[in-house]
Amino acid sequence: MAVIDTGTVARVTLIVPTYNESENIGELAQRVHQAVPNLTILVMDDSRDSSTAQAAREAGCQVIQRTNNRGLSRAVIDGIRYSQGSHSIVVMDGDLQHPPEVLPKMMKALENNDLVVGSRWVKDGGAPGWGWRRLLISRVANLLAWPLAPHIKDRTSGFFAFRKSVVNPATLNPTGWKIGLEVMARGYYTKAVEVPYTFVPRDKGESKMSGKQLLEYLRQLTSLYMSKFQILNFMIVGGIGYAINMLAYWLLLTVFKGTETRFLGQHFYLPPFVISSSLAIVSNYELNKLWTFKGWDEHSMGFLRYMSMALVTLVFDMALLAVFVDWGRMTPVVAAAIAIAIVFIIRYTIAKRWIWSRKSS
Repeated sequence: MAVIDTGTVARVTLIVPTYNESENIGELAQRVHQAVPNLTILVMDDSRDSSTAQAAREAGCQVIQRTNNRGLSRAVIDGIRYSQGSHSIVVMDGDLQHPPEVLPKMMKALENNDLVVGSRWVKDGGAPGWGWRRLLISRVANLLAWPLAPHIKDRTSGFFAFRKSVVNPATLNPTGWKIGLEVMARGYYTKAVEVPYTFVPRDKGESKMSGKQLLEYLRQLTSLYMSKFQILNFMIVGGIGYAINMLAYWLLLTVFKGTETRFLGQHFYLPPFVISSSLAIVSNYELNKLWTFKGWDEHSMGFLRYMSMALVTLVFDMALLAVFVDWGRMTPVVAAAIAIAIVFIIRYTIAKRWIWSRKSS
């Protein structure tokens, strides 16, 4: 068994989210304390009755009975907030499918790593007894999350440990049932390791797996992809701005049609583009502020910065537009679309570094 510094144990909280686990919580606490004496066990109980909470208290656990906003992920997030004096957090299920005997290895690994994942899919790990359907669902769910945590093999594990500095609880999404994936995808860590364990079939109580949980997982994946690959949000906002830009541009071209070929020293298609682009710029700023960079800090004079960035890149847009129309013989609408696409990455990079910045944990 791994030798764990007793001072380290005092700064670690084990969070156990429960829902109707009165038959298991007593044995779980006993086995945890046998594996890691004096470890603080915090039971976040969502049960409809008090039997689980009572059994947990009798076993020496701290218990928070939750009556509102129930759910596994939200329970863990609330538990992190409640564990004010802890340096690190361990999360495991209350149904004994995560063997407490693995805790010493995980906590020992946590001394030199920011994140430790109990893994079924590394050497010496596994999930014996699963039928082909359960195994297929797990493997597909794990594969879908691969881009979010490519260096971790068991991305859907619910058995994990991490230093509290890795995550800001406010950034974690309570939707879904894979809170470990939230930590893996949203956390800031430099060193992570997986510790093998064998997923044990449930002996007592009822499984919480359902079709609703699978749908919530897909929603969670969507949210994580939007957060992890923030450029997707920026792209969607840009698409909305593009639609506004092109619609206004088309309408203005209709108005300008039949006028002189030059206007204020410029070809007739440039003034409408300036007007339509300005509408899109204001729209994009507001949408990016509310969605793409939600929760980020906006630098001083953020709107002026955004307008400056947009106007400078708009000049580049206009130059490309003139080149494509005059020399490339493209139609104005097609030329404008290509010009906007070219400067997209430039705008995203400037917005991410010069206008908004991530809030610190």
